[in-house]
Amino acid sequence: STRVDFQIEELEDQGLFSLSGKEPVSPGFLAITMYKEYGDDAEGDDEDDEEERAIPEFTQGEQIPLFNSSYQSSDSKVAVTSGAPCWASLGVKEKQTTAPKHITESELITKMEKNGIGTDASISTHIENVLKRNYVYLESGRQLCPSKLGLVLVQGYHQIDASLVLPQVRSDIEDQCSRIAKGLASREDVVKRAIEIFSGKFDFFVKNIEKMDILFGTSFAKLEDVGKPFTRCGLTRRYLQYITGPPVRLYNKYTETVYPLPSGGVIKQWSGKKCSAPDCNFELCLYSVGQPERTFPLCPYCFNNPKPEWGRIPGEDNAASTNQVDREDDTKERQIRRVAGKNLILECPLPDKHPLIADLSVSPDPDSDGVLILDPHLGPKWRLVSTRDPTIIHFPKDKVDKVTVLNRQDPVVGCNLMQIEFKAGQSPLEGGATKHVCCFPMDELVQGMVRVFHGSERTKASGRGGRGRGGRGGRGGRGGRGGRGRR
Repeated sequence: STRVDFQIEELEDQGLFSLSGKEPVSPGFLAITMYKEYGDDAEGDDEDDEEERAIPEFTQGEQIPLFNSSYQSSDSKVAVTSGAPCWASLGVKEKQTTAPKHITESELITKMEKNGIGTDASISTHIENVLKRNYVYLESGRQLCPSKLGLVLVQGYHQIDASLVLPQVRSDIEDQCSRIAKGLASREDVVKRAIEIFSGKFDFFVKNIEKMDILFGTSFAKLEDVGKPFTRCGLTRRYLQYITGPPVRLYNKYTETVYPLPSGGVIKQWSGKKCSAPDCNFELCLYSVGQPERTFPLCPYCFNNPKPEWGRIPGEDNAASTNQVDREDDTKERQIRRVAGKNLILECPLPDKHPLIADLSVSPDPDSDGVLILDPHLGPKWRLVSTRDPTIIHFPKDKVDKVTVLNRQDPVVGCNLMQIEFKAGQSPLEGGATKHVCCFPMDELVQGMVRVFHGSERTKASGRGGRGRGGRGGRGGRGGRGGRGRR
């Protein structure tokens, strides 16, 4: 490849021109792949735009006469005629600049190696991860094209802490690991320093997370354009949109109100049932958690606005404050945590004295500070679940046809009474009666027929088995819940 520069003194700075060309030294693979063309007819434009042509010999300071200005050349560079004498012509070719091509996988690997990021074993994993997470996608030629998500994420990191996406921090960590391998640094010192650095970066990032929220909010679809109608708002009677998140939440696009929901379980619709709390009237959801699942009623409004008279707030250590100002501050802090996704609830999401829970409660739970309520899924598998402990009490499916919590309380225990309807021919009552009204913690007949199961708070963990508390077989008998004979 040869390049010769020319200057026309009369044009001063505008009179700089160049002539370039290239000649093959050896045909190489072109000897057999003759379909491939190079030069002006090549596919695409070379970055240096060199033609395959012979360049005459020049000497520094040599003056080259020009053709008549009426001659129009299609070349943007100096065109020099072959032979003697040597003449040149000038012309202008208009072009447009093009955006640089996206980086390819091989080019990215080269840059990562140059910056000391990753090892031969881990570099391919890094590239695979950004593809899986939809930060980039592959185009022809194995080019890595950034997705909208990837661009916004990187822009957000740059605004908050650019070092999180620039190679220097990762390169320093890799360098320190190499020093450990060579015996030049101790593992404990490197780990301690890394934890200190990233702890500081994490705290700073959390304090400035709103910059990332603004970017995502302006770059992606509004909340009103996503989600599906789920339950009705008790204030506007409009449907709330269910946003899967994270974090999971309900959104009222008419008032632009967000209602964060608990995480850690499964949220389902509940056939239009409404909350019984005063001045609420929100439609209810069902919240299932644990293995096997325990299901509880969930009011989106009451979950985010608990009252002090309802008792301890699930997921927190204390009940709601009785002071109006403190309660407002607590509510704001709680909403910030829940909108940020810090909302793991592995128990009943409503306090035990909430009207919904109180209406379903039939007994205190002796193994926790919670209560036993009738599973809102109801039949045909009737059961009681603990609000604060992974405990399920099963009624015999072959005998019990229906269980109803009555709006009457036992004067001694203060629990709601329950009516059990037995199937025909399966009743243990005298005379074959099929209806039995009882107070669960006081009734030995019912205690003797139930089966107690201790499960897990985790959604995909296995339980410890379906045995009774303290006894074998779990159906009352010795040591089981029925055998305690509570009075």
